[in-house]
Amino acid sequence: MIMNRDDNYKQEVSALQNVMPDIVDSYHALTGACFKAGELTPKQKHLIALGISLSHRDDNCVRYHVQEALHKGAAEKEIWETVGVAIAMSGGMIVSQSVHWINDVLSAPRH
Repeated sequence: MIMNRDDNYKQEVSALQNVMPDIVDSYHALTGACFKAGELTPKQKHLIALGISLSHRDDNCVRYHVQEALHKGAAEKEIWETVGVAIAMSGGMIVSQSVHWINDVLSAPRH
């Protein structure tokens, strides 16, 4: 039997819950509260989480938040626009930090 990533992840989380039930249950309660409707809709929250997951290169969370965003009514175009924002933010970080870091090295006295 071949397991897909989601099944494997769920089994691993279940095993972790057997070892640390209070922590896993608390984590699930926290995330459940965070993704409830408020000023932002659950769809918007999953799109935000998708962008963060992409920036963190978190395969499990990318897959999960795409599925959840679609389930909450996101259109494919909204998913791809979220990807664009994640690209801009990750690229922006490199631009904003590299000019400082590289210029610091280039302007330092050379031995």
